Amino acid sequence: ADLRVVSDDEFPFALHYFTGCKEHNVAMRALAKKKGLKLSEYGLFKGKAPTKCKTEADIFKTLGLAYIEPEIRENTGEMEAAAKGELPELVELEDIEGLLHAHSNYSDGMATIEEMAKAAKALGMKYLGMADHSQSVIYAGGLTPNDVKKQHKEIDAINKRMKGFHVFKGIECDILKDGSLDYPDSILKTFDFVIAAVHSSFTLSEAEMTKRICRALENPYVKILAHPTGRLLLSRDAYKVDLHKVISCAAKNGVDIEINANPNRLDLDWRYCKHAKELGIRMPVNPDAHGPDGLQDISYGIGIARKGWLEKGDVLNTMNAEGLEKYWSKK
Repeated sequence: ADLRVVSDDEFPFALHYFTGCKEHNVAMRALAKKKGLKLSEYGLFKGKAPTKCKTEADIFKTLGLAYIEPEIRENTGEMEAAAKGELPELVELEDIEGLLHAHSNYSDGMATIEEMAKAAKALGMKYLGMADHSQSVIYAGGLTPNDVKKQHKEIDAINKRMKGFHVFKGIECDILKDGSLDYPDSILKTFDFVIAAVHSSFTLSEAEMTKRICRALENPYVKILAHPTGRLLLSRDAYKVDLHKVISCAAKNGVDIEINANPNRLDLDWRYCKHAKELGIRMPVNPDAHGPDGLQDISYGIGIARKGWLEKGDVLNTMNAEGLEKYWSKK
């Protein structure tokens, strides 16, 4: 921890300096220099005379820039956009209408579907997309075809009981080693949405893994690709995959890619969000919750979405339930 104690006059400059990355700060200082000023964590000076700035916004304004949100201070085009007045209006947590990708005790979750639904509703959500594991994930209690039928009946009953809230029937369906999916199409078509995911054979070559995922994305019932690199931060590296090619395959097949909000994943990485956005992919921010508390991980995912320059319209689950149903029906 680096603790700095500064005066009120110095505070906006210190706040800016310690918020952005090094590259952003270097670019800001270079811009100040072009304008005959000197910028540091202690102030903005013309010669030895300080320029009064009460807030970070004042610093940007003095340099001819619109206010740049902290998450995008990475020197990845934000200053050019700020100079032109073309910064994105970043998505907010309040924009989220519902949560997709949650697990119940049908597979490896710790709560019932109804408990998860009530917890989501208590957070102000209007819907929840259940996505328990498919049958080949035996270690996580993957659902057999009979389990799927039983779960769907339970969801139908919950939807009749709960007013002003909807539970979508989803599945986190395993992408097998050859790129086929864990259920036949006859079962996949019974879900409202299918999230495809890799949970095995992580050691394939980059070419094999890329081909594997792209084949899965060609299945017409796949709506979302889950945690596309399989990484677990600080414990498991991403598997080898050509992510740019996977994103292109997803766009070609009308498949969206999640930002997995679990703090151990944060995958899709923010560095790829712009590329996905440019190709028309709408990225749901998904908690991948395995219990009621996990639903709140959505806030971490929103931070990643904002860092990736995503606006409300770029995030799938800013749609209401009816809009989402129509969107999926057209895919």
